[in-house]
Amino acid sequence: MPPKRWDFPALPAGAIEVPMAPEHGGQVWDSVSKRWGAIPAPLVVLYPVDLWSRMTDTEAEQVEAAMAGQTVRLQNVFRSASSYRSDHELWPLLETMATELFGESRATEVLAPSVG
Repeated sequence: MPPKRWDFPALPAGAIEVPMAPEHGGQVWDSVSKRWGAIPAPLVVLYPVDLWSRMTDTEAEQVEAAMAGQTVRLQNVFRSASSYRSDHELWPLLETMATELFGESRATEVLAPSVG
């Protein structure tokens, strides 16, 4: 017996035809580029009060010393931020700095998302 043939109805007016997702999964459709792409990493939002509260006095002094070597603009962005976000240009610097100063495990603790 031949395999059953599936007839798909016509697309409704205004519908957007999207190709099948890649078989390995873990991708989302980007309607701007019209292609499948990696699932973006979850957004991390870290409030300064949590960042500074999680650090010891010694760690805080290390961060201050490291930030003193940055451009004036970055220093002011860092000081005036109401939150640190993983989608902001400052985030990779924070990750690199925390990892180099404290090690990967401690950096993960210090840069964990704020709750609320």
